[in-house]
Amino acid sequence: MLRVSAPQPPASKRDDEKEVVRALADLITLVEPRLLQLWKSTGMTFAQRRLLRRLRTGPRSAGALAAELGVAAPTVTRQLQKLEERGLIGRAVDTKDRRRVVVTLTIDGEKSLADNRVIGGSPLALAARDLPPKRRRNLVESLAELTSLARERGASTSDD
Repeated sequence: MLRVSAPQPPASKRDDEKEVVRALADLITLVEPRLLQLWKSTGMTFAQRRLLRRLRTGPRSAGALAAELGVAAPTVTRQLQKLEERGLIGRAVDTKDRRRVVVTLTIDGEKSLADNRVIGGSPLALAARDLPPKRRRNLVESLAELTSLARERGASTSDD
């Protein structure tokens, strides 16, 4: 049986794609030990910490949090339950729309974020300061675009 495969990009483009993934993997090796240290010291996962950080700018619904974080609503609900049990967030019915539950960061949640800086002061943060401002902006924009594209790919494959 003859197998027909999709056309492959030129080798140089595939090599470039691999270099991006390798560079990100190298970056992860710098971040991962800090995340493990955070988890051991607080019992809080990185995903839970991301959720708390989103609430720093103000209350949100669970659905809005899920959309912002690019995760499924049931995932956020489980995380919120754990954070609420620890007194780091509060949930209340929206006074303007009683069908909606609003999530807020508690004083203990705010304190937890302030007490446990993950990346600040790390070699990675210090290296970021050494980059010229334009390179930092380009890096942030490129990583944001890559993340967005990856989330779109993830969403399109989960819908199949």
